[in-house]
Amino acid sequence: MRGLIHDGAGEQAMAAHARRRTPALRADGMRRVLAGETTLEEVVRVTTEE
Repeated sequence: MRGLIHDGAGEQAMAAHARRRTPALRADGMRRVLAGETTLEEVVRVTTEE
């Protein structure tokens, strides 16, 4: 994302990048849920598109 911002990418490019990253964020979140570091509700909240 930093690179996109630096390069002056548009909103659509940034949104597409964020959508591609969501599965990785969710997987990391689930690892943290299993480790007791966060809640499932928090993972869903931060990885669900509005």
